[in-house]
Amino acid sequence: MVPAWAGEQEQDSIFKGVVLTDLSGNEVAIDSLLERGPLVVNFWATWCSPCRLEMPHLEKLYREFAPKGVQFAAVSVDRKSYTDRVKAFLKKHEMTVPAYIDAETRLAKGFKVRAIPTTIIILEDRSQYHRNKGYRAGDEVLLRKQLQALVESGADESHIATEGAPAGAAPGETAVDTGPASHPGSGD
Repeated sequence: MVPAWAGEQEQDSIFKGVVLTDLSGNEVAIDSLLERGPLVVNFWATWCSPCRLEMPHLEKLYREFAPKGVQFAAVSVDRKSYTDRVKAFLKKHEMTVPAYIDAETRLAKGFKVRAIPTTIIILEDRSQYHRNKGYRAGDEVLLRKQLQALVESGADESHIATEGAPAGAAPGETAVDTGPASHPGSGD
C-alpha cells in the first residue's frame, strides 16, 4: 500500500539511506527501526511550546506500547549544536523514549512535515497508518486508540486515519522551516 502522502518512488526515497543520529552520536538507519515493528515518529523541538506539552504523553505511550513491539523515535529538528539542550530537556522530564536529531530535517522533509509537533505511525511495509499535526489536549487519547487498534488488529485498514500537512501553523502547532537548520532557541 502506497501512502496518500507519497508516490511509490517517493516513498522509497523517504527511507532509503536516511540515518538518524541518537543523542550519543550513534547512527541508526530508519529502515532498521521499521524492521522491528510499526514505528511512531514524533517530530519536535525544544523551542516548540506545543511539543514540550506533548512529550510527557509520548513518553507514557512509549512505556505502554514499546513492550508490545511498537518502535518509537522522538525526532528533534533542533540544530545539531542543540544536542546538549535536547539531552537536558529529556533528562529534566525523565524521558526515556528513543530520541534522535534530524538537524538537516531530511526525514522531516521526506514526510512533508510543515509544522511541529507532527506524529506519524508507519507500518513495517512503510505505509502510513496515522498522522497528526500539532498538539491539542486529548490528542494523546486518539494516538493511544490508534496504537491499541494497531496492536490488536494487525493494522486493519479500517482504522487508518490520516491528516494532510498544513500550509501554515494553526493553534497547537509551530511552523517549521525544513530549509537549512536554523531554528530559534528558547530553552525548555
